Amino acid sequence: MNQVIGTSTAPLSTATACWGDSAAIDAINYVQASTIKAELANGPAAGLPVLSIAAAFSRSVDVKAGPLTIRDVAGLYIFDNTLLSIKVTGAQVKAYLEWSAQYFKPVSGTTASAQDVTNAATAMAPNGTPDYNYDVVYGLDAPLDYEIDLARPVGDRIMNLTYGGSPVPAGQEFAMAINNYRQSGGGNFPAVKTAPVLSNSQQEIRQRIIDYVVARGTLDAAVFSQSNWRLTVNGAPLTVTA
Repeated sequence: MNQVIGTSTAPLSTATACWGDSAAIDAINYVQASTIKAELANGPAAGLPVLSIAAAFSRSVDVKAGPLTIRDVAGLYIFDNTLLSIKVTGAQVKAYLEWSAQYFKPVSGTTASAQDVTNAATAMAPNGTPDYNYDVVYGLDAPLDYEIDLARPVGDRIMNLTYGGSPVPAGQEFAMAINNYRQSGGGNFPAVKTAPVLSNSQQEIRQRIIDYVVARGTLDAAVFSQSNWRLTVNGAPLTVTA
């Protein structure tokens, strides 16, 4: 577990990943998406732009910049989930994001504490939505940018959804990298159970991350880090205090 497999060029922390963009989640998404893109390269789905979903499984990941060990990767991705890809439309991506945004409580001011923003109770999660059911969606070939406006009602919170700087057409098709837990219905996210499966290697995502780092020697934040989503209140940025 303490074997060094490469180097991380930046710290990978999930301390604030549930309310702000995180290099740790971007790293997972980038590896998932780039893996799927390679798997689809020689098939009929080769031309589809690739998206990926990931969540913070805990808020305690704290990988320092520098040598990266198997233990670090195991802490970053703690579950034995395997990697698939499915075909989704722009409308389904929007619906997926709206479902994910149920995780947040309504907010009226532009500053709020984390406990007043996250883990909203819903009919499905009356004791509060767990962190692992808040998914971030990431674009590999171009950024998928969006805002989550917490002054708006659940189901109508995703604003300014763009792909590569342009509004996402409802009918545009994407390949989405997704884990087997989510694709099989975990969290009851819309469309994913019935979406066409494009690839299913049945390989653990944790091992995919290890393989990626071993092959390249570096987990380079300059390659994968994006600031593609943010929380807003009536269009103004929301500042979340721990």
